[in-house]
Amino acid sequence: MPLSSKLSEQIRWIKASLQTDYTDLFKRHDSLSEQIQQRLSDWQYQTKLTLLQKNPFALHEEKLKKHQQTEIFNQQSVDDYRYFCKLAGVPFEKEFWQQELTQSKKSKPDKQNLPLKLLTEKWQQQLDYAKSQWYLEQLNQLRQEFIDKLKQELDTIRQLAEQLEQFGFEAGLWLDNSIGNLSQQNIEEMKRWLNYLSQDKAAKQIAELLGKMRQIEQSEKIEQVKQTVYTKSPQIDVNSREEIIGLRLGKDLEYVLPSELALMADEETSILFDLKFFESKLMCFELQGITYRDAPTEIIVEQKSQEDEKLGPMILCIDTSGSMAGLPENIAKAMALFLGTKAKSENRPCFVINFSMGIKTFEITDKTGISNLITFLRQSFHGGTDAAPALHHALKMMEQKNYQKADLLMISDFVMNSLPTNLLAAIATQREAGGNQFNSLVIGNAFMSERLKTHFDHEWIYNPNTRKIQELVQFKKDVFDKRVNKLQPAFQC
Repeated sequence: MPLSSKLSEQIRWIKASLQTDYTDLFKRHDSLSEQIQQRLSDWQYQTKLTLLQKNPFALHEEKLKKHQQTEIFNQQSVDDYRYFCKLAGVPFEKEFWQQELTQSKKSKPDKQNLPLKLLTEKWQQQLDYAKSQWYLEQLNQLRQEFIDKLKQELDTIRQLAEQLEQFGFEAGLWLDNSIGNLSQQNIEEMKRWLNYLSQDKAAKQIAELLGKMRQIEQSEKIEQVKQTVYTKSPQIDVNSREEIIGLRLGKDLEYVLPSELALMADEETSILFDLKFFESKLMCFELQGITYRDAPTEIIVEQKSQEDEKLGPMILCIDTSGSMAGLPENIAKAMALFLGTKAKSENRPCFVINFSMGIKTFEITDKTGISNLITFLRQSFHGGTDAAPALHHALKMMEQKNYQKADLLMISDFVMNSLPTNLLAAIATQREAGGNQFNSLVIGNAFMSERLKTHFDHEWIYNPNTRKIQELVQFKKDVFDKRVNKLQPAFQC
């Protein structure tokens, strides 16, 4: 059996095994089937390449082919066959072939090739069998290694999917491009973050509040748009013989009137029939039908649409400095996971920035698997805190087309130095000109509220010790209320 056929048989065996053990997983997540198919195709190609490169009989195949072409039976052909027998582990009849060599020298020229033909035919049979057995052993080993690894990955994905669904996340959003990249360590890390959202009511409250922040402000507008609709329009079809609509002159015998056909019953009138037929003047039924075709028609309809800026992109700035180590950092990353999942489910661009004294960035896209996000979130600086580079980078992102209307959320304990004046001015400019919102989530109680409260549109504080949440600042509302209070005495006058 050719190597390609053996590989195809192995692929069918692997598919059947996976389908039996992971039917539930494939039914819930269609993307996994596509990923598995790609992995199988890659394995089939790589395995074929590996076996062809490692084939221990390649040299003997060349020698056999050479002897078949030269048609010379000599000591060299016998020695080459003996080396093959030793490699393949098959018996070599030394005395027989030596005897054939001796007799060949005494034989007539036309009979000297007979021993060579016998040797090469036997050599070819043994070579095909030995190579087939070697292929089979290697394929069984490689297949088992591949399927063991694949099942381990699928078990990990099943565990992850169950964990995500248990906490209300849509697992299918994250399983794309994840197979082969997930590890048990990633699973355990995610469990820890998800537990904060499930067991800590205050933490979950923050996440839900942040996720709904823009939805509360959603507005709908009614637009008049043109739509093309198709209606069935009747059209006459002369080729469709459905109903009689009149009479006509012709020579179509199948539609000729019975009175005309009666002319053929008499010899004298039959001549008249022939003449009328020749001149196409027989009275015939005229038939036609009706067909219906789609005719496009434009109509104007009213429809509701959400304003795009209300569900804009997200930029998350996560503090991973030394002061955040432990519970605060885990809560911050749980929030990032929650909001990243929300952004992906709503097809909203989401950009994550980890910061300490430096920054690391990650963009959540439709091709980003959860393993990539977890690997990124696991990174920590555990050094000092400088939020300025993260905010500068966020402002640059807001200049790009995909993030022009982005909302920024900074999650930190805010144990840091004052922000530069030029950075605060740039934030204010971006807020007014671009319509962006800058929000903060303070984890812990060691912060300077008087310094921070004018920098963010919304600010929350979460104390991990007391597990209480409080909205400290609603910047726009406070400023508006202060302006109204100043104007009220003038109005009263």
